[in-house]
Amino acid sequence: MKNTLILLFTLLISIIKADENYYYYVNLTNLKNDKLLVELVPPTFKENEVEFCFPAMVPGTYEVYDFGKYITNFKVYGKKGAEIKVQKLNVNCYKLSPSNLIEKITYEVDDTFDKTGNGKVDEKTVFEPGGSNFEENKNFSINTHNLFGYFKNYIKNNFILEFTKPIGFYPSTGLSNIKVNADKDVISVFNYHDLVDSPIMYTIPDTTSLQVANAQVLVSVYSPNKLINSKFIANTLKELLDIQRMYLGGTLPVDKYAFLFYFTDKPTLSGSAGALEHSYSSFYVLYENDSTRLKQEIRDVAAHEFFHIVTPLNIHAKQIGEFDFNNPTMSEHLWLYEGMTEYAAHHAQCKGGLITVDDLIKTMMEKYNNSLVAFNDTMSFTWMSKNVLEDKIHIQYNNVYEKGALIGMCLDIMLRDLSNGNYGTQNLMKDLASKYGKNVSFNDEDLFNDIEKFTYPEIGVFLKTHVSGKTPLPIDKIFEKIGITFIKEEKSKEITLGGVDYGFDEKTQRLVVYNTKQMDDFGKMLKFKNGDQLVKLNGKVIDIINIKNIIGNYFTNTKEGDLVTFEIARPKFRKGKFKYKTLKANAIMINVVRKNTIKVNENITDKQKLTLKTWAGL
Repeated sequence: MKNTLILLFTLLISIIKADENYYYYVNLTNLKNDKLLVELVPPTFKENEVEFCFPAMVPGTYEVYDFGKYITNFKVYGKKGAEIKVQKLNVNCYKLSPSNLIEKITYEVDDTFDKTGNGKVDEKTVFEPGGSNFEENKNFSINTHNLFGYFKNYIKNNFILEFTKPIGFYPSTGLSNIKVNADKDVISVFNYHDLVDSPIMYTIPDTTSLQVANAQVLVSVYSPNKLINSKFIANTLKELLDIQRMYLGGTLPVDKYAFLFYFTDKPTLSGSAGALEHSYSSFYVLYENDSTRLKQEIRDVAAHEFFHIVTPLNIHAKQIGEFDFNNPTMSEHLWLYEGMTEYAAHHAQCKGGLITVDDLIKTMMEKYNNSLVAFNDTMSFTWMSKNVLEDKIHIQYNNVYEKGALIGMCLDIMLRDLSNGNYGTQNLMKDLASKYGKNVSFNDEDLFNDIEKFTYPEIGVFLKTHVSGKTPLPIDKIFEKIGITFIKEEKSKEITLGGVDYGFDEKTQRLVVYNTKQMDDFGKMLKFKNGDQLVKLNGKVIDIINIKNIIGNYFTNTKEGDLVTFEIARPKFRKGKFKYKTLKANAIMINVVRKNTIKVNENITDKQKLTLKTWAGL
C-alpha cells in the first residue's frame, strides 16, 4: 500500500509539473554563515514585467516584520544567458523584466532566532514562533514565509518544495502532500496562502501520533537537552484535545493537525516565548524546563492555538481571507480571533474538568485587572483592532488576550442568561462557522448584525456599546447573573508578607524580592531589600514543592504579635554570592485596600443557579 501511494504521488507531481508551478529547492545540508541557499524555478509569465516579493507581514502576527530584510545575495538568471533587469522596489519586493526569459532565481536566507534583519541590532525582532531557526545537523524550524517569496498575480499557483536534508531528519508539518525519502523530500502546496499557513520542522524525529475523533494529530518535539519528549506532551494534550473535541460538538473541523514544539535552553532574542497558530498546525517556542513544571503552561498555550481551527480558519473577515502580504489591512474583530479563542481555551478546560470554576473565575479576574492596569479601557476595541499596526496603537495589542477574553466571557454568560441555559458562545461560534466557513469571508461591518440575528437584541447592544463603543465592560452586571457580587474597592486589616513583590529565581529555585516600592510597615520592620531571596519562613525551608503549603499556613495561623522569622540570602557584590541573614519582626495587622474583588452570594435565585450551572458545566 505504501509503495502504491508513493507511486501515485510521484505520478501526481509529474502531471502538475507544468509551467504554472513554482519549483523551490533548499539544501539543509549546506548551511553557510547561518544562511540557507534557496533556488526557485518560476512559473511562465504572461506579462513582460513581474514583481517578486517576500511578505511584509503574515496572518496571526499582527505586526509588520518585513521578511525581505533576511534575504541577501538575490540573483536572477536568464535563459541562455539573457540579461534580466532587477529593480529593488523596497525591502521586500523586486521588479523583474523581461519575465519570459527568467530561468531561475537564487538567494540566501538568514534565520531570525539569533539576529535581526541584515544583522542590525536596532531592527525589529521577529517573535520566534513567527520566524525560522537554522542549526546545522540539529534543527531547522521553518516558517515558510521566511524562506519563500511569491510573484504578484501568481499567488494561487501550486508550490513544489524540494528539501535536501541530513540523513535521519524528518519533516514534521500539518501538510499532507509529502513524499519522504532518505535524503530528499518533496512537498506540494496548492497556493501561497496555504504555504504561509504551514510551518515545517526538520530534525531527528521525536514524534507521537494521536487519533482524536476524526483527526490525526502529530506531536513533534525538539528539546536540546532531552528534558521534554513528545510522548509526555502527547499525554498532556490527549485529555485536553478530547475536551476540546466535545466543546466543539464531538468532531473537529480538521482531519490532520500538527503541534510543533521547539524548546530552547537559551534566552530568546525577543525575550519572549509562546506560539503562532495556523489552520492545521501550531508552532511553539518555549523554554526548556523540567517537564512537570511545563504541564499547565503547555495546556493553556496549546488550547489557545488549537482553538484557532475555529477562528480564523472557519470564521474570518475579508482582510484575512484575502490577506495582502505586502500591503496588509486589519480587521476590526481581534476580539473574535484572539479574545474569543483565549476565552474558549480556558472555558473548555473548566467544562471538561481539567480546572475548577474557581480557577476559571480567578483567571478571568486576573485578566480584568491586567486590562485595567496595562491598557486603555475606554478605547474602542474594534478601532484598536483596525489600527493595531500603528506603533502608538500596537502597544494596546496584548489586551486582546485580557479584555478580549473577558468580552467572550461576558457574551457567554449573557447568552446563557437570556436563553435559560440553552445557548452560549459554543453555539454561536458553530452557527457563525456554518454561515461562513473556510472559503467564505464576512464583511467587518456586517458581523455584529449577523451575531444579533443568531442571538438577541441585547447582544447587539452589548457589542455596539462595549466592543465598538468606548464604554467599559459591565463586569458587575455580568457576574450578578451567576450569583457573584463584584466589589470595586474593599478595605480590611490583614496579616501580610511585607507588601513587597516577589518573583522566582530559576537558578536558585527561590522566591526573590524584586520590588519594595509598596512595602508596608511590616516589611519595613523586617528591612527587606530588593534581591533578597527567601530560604526559610519560621524555620521551614521554602522550596518549589512546599511553597504553597508554607505560605498558606502562614496566613492561616499567624496572629498579630506573633514573632515571624525570615531566613534570607542577600546578594553580595560578587555575582552569584550571597550573605545569609535572619530577619525578625512581630506580626502586625496592615490596612489593605483591595480593588476589583468578587464574593459568591450565599443565596442565589434559581435563574442565577441555572445560568451558573450551564455556563460552567457544573
